[in-house]
Amino acid sequence: MQRRTMQKLKKLACIGIDLGGTNLRAALVSRAGKILDVRLSPAAELGAEAVLMELVVHCRELARCGAARGLEPVAVGLGVAGKIDAEEGSVVFSPNLPRLDGYPLGRRLAEIVQIPVYMENDANVFGLGESFTGAARGFPNWVGIVLGTGTGGCLFLNGKLWEGEGLGFSGEIGHMIVEPGGPACPCGSKGCLEAFASARALVSGARRRLCVAGTRTGPLGELEAAGRLSPESIYACAKNGDAAALELFDKMGWALGIALANLFSALGIRRAVIGGGVCGAWDLFIGSLERNLARNCSMLGPEGALVLRSRLGDEAALIGAARFGMKRSRAGESVNGTRAGE
Repeated sequence: MQRRTMQKLKKLACIGIDLGGTNLRAALVSRAGKILDVRLSPAAELGAEAVLMELVVHCRELARCGAARGLEPVAVGLGVAGKIDAEEGSVVFSPNLPRLDGYPLGRRLAEIVQIPVYMENDANVFGLGESFTGAARGFPNWVGIVLGTGTGGCLFLNGKLWEGEGLGFSGEIGHMIVEPGGPACPCGSKGCLEAFASARALVSGARRRLCVAGTRTGPLGELEAAGRLSPESIYACAKNGDAAALELFDKMGWALGIALANLFSALGIRRAVIGGGVCGAWDLFIGSLERNLARNCSMLGPEGALVLRSRLGDEAALIGAARFGMKRSRAGESVNGTRAGE
């Protein structure tokens, strides 16, 4: 009761965390969805315990920041790439963060920082952020795609996040098959959307092309030989007109167009919002996406489809994670076997 009384004396806030395949972001977020302070760390090379310690440091710093503003962080919303067990506060399986497989990240974080931690898939919290204050605000039905290290997805129906049957995953659009028998995906399948439309796919696609060509000539070959082949360098090559690099982004748009055509036809919806770091190359893949969406979606005319770029950028998942944590805390839902606020 004392904790709840103290909360009434302070303005409430929440800590939102976005843990992706490359970076870890954490933010103090107001109830209105305004980001007040942010922390950032690289996550790609960190082991499970190191990730936990980074989260602990960020949460404590943000809590102190909140206290200085007269704010009480009532919960932590933790968005993690992959399949999660929200009740146990653990990562079940993460293609892009394999070192976290089976690790009770949410439970351990809650034990150390003494703030309730609510876990959700990172693409789902992206969707919650875009629905709250972003490009999908006011849309009752839409699909979201996050183009980052891998490819995440979310689905909103009748104004609510679709969570399936509580299996720890839903809306995994990145693991829809768009080319049976195609390139390998970290999830273990072949030909997934993620194998064509992600930061990792750009690099692996460039290497496949070089291997088939049997030479390292040209801009991409020179970058590979120098150990500087990356999504950013491939993008720069495409902007400079390199045909091989442009083909990679054209293939990305092709895969996204097919995926959205299937989703729109199956679900009877027509809106999508695309976010993530790879959206910086929007101008290089959106034309191919729109052409292939129109070509493959016979149930919906091109003029009826709406594909938008994220309005919130990197802030979407942070705002969405914080909103998720705030709503779960208000509802007094259980977190790792403990009622919120106990």
